[in-house]
This record gives sequence, C-alpha cells and structure tokens, in this order.
Amino acid sequence: MSDDPVALAGRLVRERFPQAHAAFLGGSAPTARRTPWSDLDIVVVLDGDPASFRETLRHDGQLVEWFVYTPSSLRYYWRQNVSNRRTPLLRMVAEGVPLIGADGPAITYRAEAAAILDAGPPVPAPDQVAFQRYLTTDLLDDLRGCSDPVEIAFLATTLVLAASDLLLLAGNRWSARGKWLPRRVAEVDPDLPGRLVAAQRAVLADGDREPLVAAVLAVLDRVGGPLQEGFRLAGEDPGR
Repeated sequence: MSDDPVALAGRLVRERFPQAHAAFLGGSAPTARRTPWSDLDIVVVLDGDPASFRETLRHDGQLVEWFVYTPSSLRYYWRQNVSNRRTPLLRMVAEGVPLIGADGPAITYRAEAAAILDAGPPVPAPDQVAFQRYLTTDLLDDLRGCSDPVEIAFLATTLVLAASDLLLLAGNRWSARGKWLPRRVAEVDPDLPGRLVAAQRAVLADGDREPLVAAVLAVLDRVGGPLQEGFRLAGEDPGR
C-alpha cells in the first residue's frame, strides 16, 4: 500500500491519461478511514476516447478502480445516481481530492456534483414509501414466525437493510450500500446502526429475535407504523 495514495493516483492518471482535463481520487483512500485493503477510486474526465468505461486493475501493487468518462457521460451517470438515490459517483467528485484540473475544470465539476448532493434526492412517491413499509412489515412477520435457523439468519440480515432503506426513503435522504449505508443512517439517527447490528448479533448468536423486532418496529413507528391490511399498489399494463 502506497504511503501517499494521492501522489500515486496523480502519477497513474498522468501516465495513463495525459489528455485528461480533470481527475479525482475518491472513496476512503485519501481519508482517515483508509485501510490496507482500500483501493484507489479514481474518476477521470476526458474529451473523447477511450472514455467511457469502468475498469479495475493493479498498479505498483495497488488495486485501482478506474471510472473514466466524458463530460456528458459523467453527468449521465450522475443522473443515474440521483434516480437510484445512491450517490457513489457524485461523492467521488464532490468530496474527492482533485488530481488534475484543480485550477479550473475539477473545481467546476466538484461544485456541480456538490450542488446535486445538496439538493437531495427526488421526493419519493407515497406508493414508494408505503411499499417499503409493507415489505419491512412482511419481513418482520416472517422473522417472528420462522423456525429454520438458516432462514432466520438471512431474514435478520435482510431486515437490517430493509429498515435502513425505509428510514432513508421516508426521510427523503440519500441511501447507499455496503459500509456507506450505516454512515447514511447515522446522519439521521446516530444510534440506530449500532442498535440494529447488536440486535442482529443477538439473533445469530443466541436466537433472540426480540431486540431486532423492537428495533425494526421503532423504525416503522417513525414512518407511519407497520403496514399490512389496506395496502394497495396500482399495477401497470404495458399492453393498454
């Protein structure tokens, strides 16, 4: 692992993409959260070929994830981030370290990405929130009634994710996956990620479901309560 990930990332960009007019090092590598397993998430903006692509390679022993775009494709994938309510690419630019173009282009892209993040995700339709409430309630009942230890373990993990997604969706907050999901949840409720994980461990270690049931019910109560009877979701008919 390089002692200076920013210097290494900058050198790799200059060697591989000398035509780049902007580049950023995002993710954990340039932060205090960096670990020996952190890769380098590098966003590169080119005016044309060979963009656009995403590729993972190893350089000088360091794993590197390349995100290579044109200005138009970068904004296209930003729009996908917004539509999915998850913002990895937006954050790599808005919160990353400029490697190329810090005197102009990179600052412009950072400001644009930051403005999109600050604006927040699109307001969810009531049906979206109701459907997530319904799914979470259904999973909770499955956990209560299940007797198979393997299924119980899977249900506990799925419930932690479902409750987290529900809290963020109902609060119209950006969501995430992996290690970033508890960070987003903690922005709403700093104690909830730890409470959910402790409750999940109780299920896996001792078979005690009650702490997880209580934690998920607390999330449901914050967003309107459990939802079963009366739930209705309008369908679509592409043939009409």
